Amino acid sequence: MHEAGALHLLPLIGEVFVPPLVLTELSTHAKNLLPDHLLGWARHQTLSATAEQLSLSWKQAGLLHGGEAEALALANELKPDWFLTDDAAARLIADALGIEAHGSLGVVLWAAANRLVKKTEAELFLAGLESSSLWLSTRVRAEAHAALAKLYDSE
Repeated sequence: MHEAGALHLLPLIGEVFVPPLVLTELSTHAKNLLPDHLLGWARHQTLSATAEQLSLSWKQAGLLHGGEAEALALANELKPDWFLTDDAAARLIADALGIEAHGSLGVVLWAAANRLVKKTEAELFLAGLESSSLWLSTRVRAEAHAALAKLYDSE
């Protein structure tokens, strides 16, 4: 999200719970795109001992990196409507745990579907995602463009 300049869409989806390591990563990597005062939307949530142990087990097994492991362990405990990640392994584990996962593209399309962004903004975010480090297949790119066209077909 931060590479596409769309991190500000996250507070629009509702409460966003962020474990300590993810908050550190956001503060470090998105500092140039997200001023400190805008991080106020993130609900900082420490991990319980159980979630901490689950996170550690995924990290030690080499299944997930730190931020993804903490976020997924927190989601497993809190049972949110959505688990937000672009990490493929985290999405697979979330699915196995019965947790609905969405990535940056899903947030952009959700914002567009709910008319929280204009067509030009949604297209810019999509272009930003396509030029980011996030891998999107040709099929997914085409489907995203088609979805945006359909959502905004009356404009």
